[in-house]
Amino acid sequence: MFRFDHKRFFTDFSLRTGLTLTPERKSAVDFLVTKFEGDAGFIMLRELAYVLATTRWETAHTFLPIKEKRFSRANNPREWERQDRYWRTGFYGRGYVQITWEENYRKAGQKLTGTRLVINGAPVFVGAETFVQNPDYVLNQEAAYAICSRGMREGWFTGKKLGEFIRDGRPPDYVGARRVINGTDHAQDIATLATQFELLLRASS
Repeated sequence: MFRFDHKRFFTDFSLRTGLTLTPERKSAVDFLVTKFEGDAGFIMLRELAYVLATTRWETAHTFLPIKEKRFSRANNPREWERQDRYWRTGFYGRGYVQITWEENYRKAGQKLTGTRLVINGAPVFVGAETFVQNPDYVLNQEAAYAICSRGMREGWFTGKKLGEFIRDGRPPDYVGARRVINGTDHAQDIATLATQFELLLRASS
């Protein structure tokens, strides 16, 4: 598994990413890097770089599990209407990768059945309906990480897996990897972020 020099990672963080390293942001990113170190499912550093890039983009650069922002019906009616199909059911975007729709909340519960989480100080053992019955549990950092990491590796969101785009011995397809989450939306922007994180991770590994 991976090991990183966290101090060195954060020394170069702002220079590489252009982000101010607030205490909240540092804590959020440090949580993710620490989780990477204990996650045997990742075998390539570039996978981690792309997960960090995706998390940065999908969480509005906070690196924290967040709720999806609602578009203005008056200012952006097309996007408001697109969102409304799932928003009115309560299964709008949450977490590190902004899962939407009831079926995806249920899938996450099915995939993570048996996982132990601590939410609001109490243990929760995930079952098939856990996230359907309690959608805000997806905002728990441990739950959000499990959904993000396994979902990207195993193709939960679009059927595309991270390993289809990041392979050992080949240049990473950071642009194509966006298809793991959301088609080609902002694919180049996120690819640029992945390259920044790859340099950070390599320098501190």
